[in-house]
Amino acid sequence: MGPSVVLSVINDLHSDQRVHRTATLWAELGYRVVVLGRTYPNPAPLDRPYEIHRMTCSFNRGPLFYLEYQIRLWFALRRLRPDVYLANDLDTLGPNAWWAMRRAKPLVYDSHEYFLGAPELEVRPMVQRLWRWIERYGIPRTDFRVTVNQSIADQYAREYGGTWDVVRNVPLLAELPWGPDGEWPDAAERKRAVRAELGLPIDKTLWILQGAGINVDRGAEELVEAAALCPEVELIVVGSGDAIPHLERYVQAQGWSNVRFVGRVPREELQRYTQAADLGFSLDKPKSQNYRWSLPNKLFDYVQAGIPVVASDLVEVARVVFDSGAGIVLGQLSPVAIASAARELTQPATYEAASRAARQAAHHYHWGHEGQVWHRLIDRLEGRATHHIWSMDRLEPPRYGGTLEVLGHVRAVTSRGQQVVLHAFTRHALGCEAPFTEVHTNVLRRARLPHSLRPWIVQSRQTRIARHQAAVQRGTVTYHGIHCSGLSLDGTLRLHNPESAYYASLARQASGPKVGYYLVEAWALRRWERHVASAWSGPVSAITPLDANAWNALSPRSSALWVPPHHPFTQSVPSGAAARPLVLAVGKFSVEENAAAILGLLAAQPPIEPMCFAGHNAPSGTPHYVDRPSDTELDQLYADAQVVVVHAEHSLGIKFKLIQALLLGRHIVAHAKAVEGLDLGGRVRTYTSWPEAYALIRQAQEEPWTSECAARATVVAARFAVPHTN
Repeated sequence: MGPSVVLSVINDLHSDQRVHRTATLWAELGYRVVVLGRTYPNPAPLDRPYEIHRMTCSFNRGPLFYLEYQIRLWFALRRLRPDVYLANDLDTLGPNAWWAMRRAKPLVYDSHEYFLGAPELEVRPMVQRLWRWIERYGIPRTDFRVTVNQSIADQYAREYGGTWDVVRNVPLLAELPWGPDGEWPDAAERKRAVRAELGLPIDKTLWILQGAGINVDRGAEELVEAAALCPEVELIVVGSGDAIPHLERYVQAQGWSNVRFVGRVPREELQRYTQAADLGFSLDKPKSQNYRWSLPNKLFDYVQAGIPVVASDLVEVARVVFDSGAGIVLGQLSPVAIASAARELTQPATYEAASRAARQAAHHYHWGHEGQVWHRLIDRLEGRATHHIWSMDRLEPPRYGGTLEVLGHVRAVTSRGQQVVLHAFTRHALGCEAPFTEVHTNVLRRARLPHSLRPWIVQSRQTRIARHQAAVQRGTVTYHGIHCSGLSLDGTLRLHNPESAYYASLARQASGPKVGYYLVEAWALRRWERHVASAWSGPVSAITPLDANAWNALSPRSSALWVPPHHPFTQSVPSGAAARPLVLAVGKFSVEENAAAILGLLAAQPPIEPMCFAGHNAPSGTPHYVDRPSDTELDQLYADAQVVVVHAEHSLGIKFKLIQALLLGRHIVAHAKAVEGLDLGGRVRTYTSWPEAYALIRQAQEEPWTSECAARATVVAARFAVPHTN
C-alpha cells in the first residue's frame, strides 16, 4: 500500500468536480486517497475510484454548523493519520494545519477562491475578522499552496509571501471531434442531432447561461432582458441559484416565450445542453473582491463545447477571452450591450473565427494540461529533482552580501533543470509588494523573543513553523549561513563568514547597548559553531578559503571545502568618465558596518558632495538615500558613480560589496581591513581612519577616469567575473 492522502472538503461531493479530479490524480500516482466530506446536501452514495468518508452534521448552515464541522473534522483527522494532508478552502484548513504540524506531515492547501473577498463576508466585518484569524493561523503552516487563478495567487503572495501554484478549474479533456487547428466540418449536423435529442429548437440561435451559482447580481437579470430584445433567439438557463425563482416569475409575468429554465442537471446532461448552444454567457459582476478575481467553470465548459463567449470584464475572464480570441468582453453590463455584442458575434465571419478560436483553446484549457501542475507539486513533495535552499533573509532588492550568494545558487540549480524551493526569513510582514518569483518561495517570520542561550541569529530562525518545514522537506537541501544551521544537522551547510569573529568586529564598531549585544552574540556563536562542527553530518562548503580554514580549525565532523561564490558576477567596468563626481555607498544599513559608513561619511567637513547611499533599512531621515533600488537601478548607480566606498573593519574573506565595486565601479576607497590579504593590484585606495578616508575620497573625485584606468581595473575585475560552474 502506498502513502495516503486525505482531502478534506466542505462542499457537496457530488458536484465538486475540482476535488474529484484532484483525488483521482493522486490515486493515479499511487496514493491511497481518502476524501473526507459530509452528507449534506446530497446523501446519495458515490461511486468513485477512491475512499470516501462522509460525516453527518446536526446543523447545516450558520455559525453552529461551522463550529460542529470543525470539531468533527478534527476528530476524523485524528483517526485517519494520513501521510499528506490536503485542505480544500479555508473552512477545512484549521484542523488540517493543527494535525499536520503535530505529526510533522506535509500540508497542501487548495484555495478555490479568495475566501475573505466573498460578498457575504465583506458585509460582515466581525465574521470576516474571525476567518482572517483562521487564515493567518493556517496559511503560514502550509507546505504547498494551490489556487484557481493568477490574480488570487498574486494577492496571497502579497499577503503571505510564498508562491502559489495555479490550477484552473478546467474540464477533463473530452474526446474532442476537432483537432488543435479547430477544423470541424460536421459541426452543424452534430449540433442539430443534440438539439433534437434534448427537444430544443433546431433553427433558432440558442444562448446558454449555466452554473451552480446563478445568484442575484451575477448578470442573469440583464441576460434575460437582453433575450427579450432578441426574439429570434432562445435563452436556456441551466443550473440553480437564488436568482432563479424571481427570474422565472418575472419571465412568466412578462409573457416572454424565448427563455427556458432547465434547472440543475447531471454533469453529462449539462455538457450536452452546452454543446447544443451557439453562444455562452459569463456575466458575473465585480460586486466583491472574490467576484472581481473569479474565473468560473462555465467559461471553460463553453470553450470545451466549441462555442464563443460573451463575457463581463473581470480580470481573469477577460484574460482568457482576449488570449484565446474566443468571444467578446463587454465594456458595460446592460441588456442593450449584451444584445448588441451577441448579434455582432453571430455575424457569419465573426462567429466562424470566434468558434474556431474556442475549439483551438479547448486543446489548452483542459485537466490534462492543468493536472501537470499537481504532478510538479507532488514531485516537490516527494523530493524528485528538487533542491531546497534556505536563505537567512528574503531575496528582495537590493541584492547584497549573503542574499546575492543565495540568488546565484538559486539560478545555478534552476539552470540544471531542478525545481527549487527557496525558504527565506523576514523580521516583519510575510507579504511583499514585489515578491521573489523566479522559483517557489516559502517565507517564514523570524521569532520575536529569545527562548534559549543559542545565538539570536540562529534561534530567531528556529520557529516551530520553520522546524516543521525542515522536517517535511524531501530532496537536496542547502542551508545558507550558520543562521539556518539550527533547523537540521543534515544537508549541505554553506558558510558565508566565521560569524563569531564577524560579530566581534561589529562590537568594535558599535556604541552603547549594542556593544554588549554583539559581544554576547559573538560568545554564543563561538559555542554554537563548535557544536555544529562536531555534529554536522552533511557536506560543508565555504565561500572563501579563509572561511573554510576557520571551520576546519574547529576539528569538524565534516571538513569544509572551498567552493567559490555561486553568483555569476558580470563584469561591466565603466570605460568613460562619470558625469559628476558622485560618491556611492551600498549596503543593508541595519548592519553595523554599513551604518558606520553612513555616520562616517556624513561627518565629513566640509561635506562630501555629491553623495548617495543605496540599499535598505537606513535610519529615518538619511540624506541622499535611495531605498531598495532594483538590480537595474543599482547597476545604473554604479555606472554613474565616480567613487565607491566599501567600509568593513574586519578581514573575514572578501566582501560581496567589494566584488561588486571591483566589477562595476570606477575609483574604490575601502577600509584596509576589507582588503587585507587580497592581491588587488593597487586597484583600491585604503584607509584606517575617517579623516584619511575623506582625503582619499576627495582625491579620487578629482582624478580623471581614463581609458588606461578602465583597462587596469578590467584586468583585476576579470578574476571575479567567471561564472560558478560546480
